Amino acid sequence: MKSSHNKGIAVISGDIVNSSDLTAAQYERLLKRIKDIQAWISEGNSANAHSIERGDEFQSVVHDYQNALRYTIIYRVAIKALGKEFESRISVATSASADVRATVSESMGGAFVLSGRGLKALKNDRLIFTADHSELAEQFDLLIKYLDRQLTELTPRQCEVMLPMLQTAQDLSISDLAKHLGVAVATVSKSLKASGWPLIDALNSRFITHVKEHYHV
Repeated sequence: MKSSHNKGIAVISGDIVNSSDLTAAQYERLLKRIKDIQAWISEGNSANAHSIERGDEFQSVVHDYQNALRYTIIYRVAIKALGKEFESRISVATSASADVRATVSESMGGAFVLSGRGLKALKNDRLIFTADHSELAEQFDLLIKYLDRQLTELTPRQCEVMLPMLQTAQDLSISDLAKHLGVAVATVSKSLKASGWPLIDALNSRFITHVKEHYHV
């Protein structure tokens, strides 16, 4: 069975950098983490669907498309939080329509094509955003490059601190986060500031606003 969507949809496609260098134990941790991320994304919208291919390639179809960048950041941050050996490359794309089939791997359409092409085009970068609206893609071109650099430079500890902030959509205070992590408030505050969290949060908010404008029903 397939269904056509004539409003905004996003596709996140990614793979693991140097996955062949991971030990069996590291691979199992990685696989569990990817499955946990995908389960969490589905909590945001039960229609969201996912796949994992060969253990080091993953894909998510996102119907709450305005959250696509947030989900993408969560993928990268959650994977990097596992340790310095873990990194991913991710291509996220938005489109006005898609041919969504019974499984993600069989689905096709604009967002799937754009996301797949974006991932293949990645060389030294780790993140790319494309869209069927050229204006939207151009608006975020440099911003996504900044975001990519910022995420690439994060330490596993900074990722660990940032992840709950991303998953609670700003509902978590710094004091609550410090309590959750079992560390001092000052330590959490310093880590978030060093990681560029305020700017990352602002970029995500801008993405939500502009994507909604382009893909209104």
